Amino acid sequence: IINRKPSKTPRYDWPLEVGKKWKYESKWENNEGTTGKTSQDVEVISFEELNVAAGKFMTYKIEYKGITTNSRGFKGDMKDTWWYCPALKTYIKHVNDDGYGLYTNELINYSHPSKK
Repeated sequence: IINRKPSKTPRYDWPLEVGKKWKYESKWENNEGTTGKTSQDVEVISFEELNVAAGKFMTYKIEYKGITTNSRGFKGDMKDTWWYCPALKTYIKHVNDDGYGLYTNELINYSHPSKK
C-alpha cells in the first residue's frame, strides 16, 4: 500500500481492552495504481504472552474479519490477526488470510534502547 487515506474508523481503538469491538475501514492504493477498500469488524480477543524470534512479549491479540474490494473487480473475505505489544507501542506479529494464501510477519530482532 503506497497511499492510505485517513479513516474515521481506526486500526486501533484506544484504550485496548479484552472484549472491545469496533469497525475498521480503509481506502487505499497500491504501487500498481489499483485502488481498494477494506471493511472489517474488530475484536480484542485476549491479552497474552507471545513468543516470537525477538523474544517474549505481552500482547493484545486483535482479530479483524471482513471484506476487501478493489478497482480490478476483486471482492473477497479478509482476516487479519495482529498481536499488539503495548511496551513497544507497535505490533510484533501479523497474520493475514485473504483466502488465497496465509501471510505472516513478525519481529525477529529487538534490543532495548536503554540496555546497550
